[in-house]
Formats: sequence, structure tokens, C-alpha cells
Amino acid sequence: MNELTIRKQFCDTSFGRTAYIEAGPADAPPVLFVHGIPTSSYLWRNVLRMLQDKYRCIAPDLMGLGDTEVASSVKSLDMDAQAEMLLEFMDRLGHPAFDLVCHDQGGAAAQILATRQPDRVTSLVLTDCVCYDNWPVPAVARLQALSALPVLGDLFSRTGLAQWLETSTPLSNFRRGVFTPDRLSDDTIAEYLRPLRSGPQARENFKQFLLAGHKRYTEVVVADLRALQTPTLVVWAADDAYLSPSWGKRLFEEIPGAERFELVPFCGHFWQEERPAEFAAHIGRFLAKQVKARAVVATAEEAA
Repeated sequence: MNELTIRKQFCDTSFGRTAYIEAGPADAPPVLFVHGIPTSSYLWRNVLRMLQDKYRCIAPDLMGLGDTEVASSVKSLDMDAQAEMLLEFMDRLGHPAFDLVCHDQGGAAAQILATRQPDRVTSLVLTDCVCYDNWPVPAVARLQALSALPVLGDLFSRTGLAQWLETSTPLSNFRRGVFTPDRLSDDTIAEYLRPLRSGPQARENFKQFLLAGHKRYTEVVVADLRALQTPTLVVWAADDAYLSPSWGKRLFEEIPGAERFELVPFCGHFWQEERPAEFAAHIGRFLAKQVKARAVVATAEEAA
């Protein structure tokens, strides 16, 4: 996938202008990739490149992150609103049903979407995501506390101090999120933090997203997860310093539709920067199995 392919596009919804990247044949099975904080659709660029031959891969920027422009009428950037935005976004792109892959805080929106609209989600991949009561993780909780200080929080974002801390000091939360620090370049970190320096509205939207991070959004869907029959893969980075693989194991054990729990060694939370090929292989095999199973069902229904 070249640079032209990953250039962001925009889709108008009632929530604003959703920025997204996509790759793959227009008639291939659609797969929605949802990122977390403080990343964007850019997180998925290498995974999309590796899966684009067989799938229509679509990765939007959540509201408050990346380049999505939030409508002034939107009053909350919480996980319920993010899930509703994702559904409308996929409707606008013409995909009434789709496979769903999620990471980090995007996992909260994905769990809401999958449990409340199970007919829309044909399969689910949970990877290093928030769940149950495991969030906000301490690093995000500290950012929440900082953002509650209006002047200091804004100064931290707009002056480039955040980027300096993340690229040039041992305090980098990004670098703690990888097993091999040099696999996460300064330029990549700068891209994730770029929207914070694009203007006051972008910083305010990020703040609203940040402050909306709360375990209540995943706790409320636990009972529904324990009844979820949607085919599910749980695949986790073995060395995630933020969200232990034990959370993935619990998801696998409690979701009835969960088919496999897989660990990928020698990578951390931001595995997309370290081991995209390995994860794409796990995800690709799972998706191929689901597509084949759906084709068998469709053939049987046509013959009946």
C-alpha cells in the first residue's frame, strides 16, 4: 500500500466529517478497524497493507482523535457516541454488515457495537483492548488529571512539550508500549500527536475524548458479552505493559462465540508498529475462515 493509498478521505455523517483510510477491492468483505488513544487510523496502515488483497479494509479516526472533524451539535465523545458514529459511518459507506477489529480504547466502542447490534457485526477481533474494569490505565489516568488543569493541559499539548517527552525522554508512554523501542520512530509518534498542535478545537476534542475514558462503558456490556455468539478471535501481545494478556484470556473464556485465544511474543501494546505481519497473519486466517463459513451458509440457503 503506497502513500497515495493511505491518504485520508472524509465521510460526512451527522457526527461531523469522519476521516478514514481504506484499502482493498470495493467488492471484498468489509472489515472495520478501530484504534484507541492516543493514536488514529494511522496505527493500522501496515495491517491494512497486508490484508488489502482479500478484504475491503476501512480504518476511521474516532471523534476527538486523528483528523475527524466533530460537528458542533455533538455534545459527547463518549464510547456510546463513538459506537453510534461508527455504525452511521459504515452505513454511509454502504456496508450494512462487516467484520470488526479493535484495539485499546476502541475496544470499548467495539464491544458496545457488537453486543447492541450483533446482526451488523459478522465477526469480532479483540486485540489488546480495554474491557471489564481494566481502564483507564495509569498512564491515561495521569493524562486525565493533567487535562483537568485548563492552562497547563493546553500548554502541554500545543507547545510541543508532549512530543518532546514522548520522543526524547524515558518518560515516553509510547515507548513503554513497545517491546523493542526502536521499532517506534520519532516520526511515527509525531504523527500520532500532530492533531494536538493543529488548533484549539482539536485539542478540546481530544480532551473530551480523554475525559470520557471510563470503565463504566465496558462494565455495562459484560452480561451481553457473556451471551455473545458472534465468532470472535482474541489475539494479544504477550508483552503488553498496559493491558495484560490475562484480560484477553478472560475475554476468550467468557465470550461464547470466542474461537481462539492467541499470543504473539516479543511485542507490546502498540504491536501494529512492531509485529504487524504476525498479527495480520492471525487476523487474516480468522477472517478467511469466517468468510468461508458465511459462503457455505449462503449456498445452503440458496439451495433450500
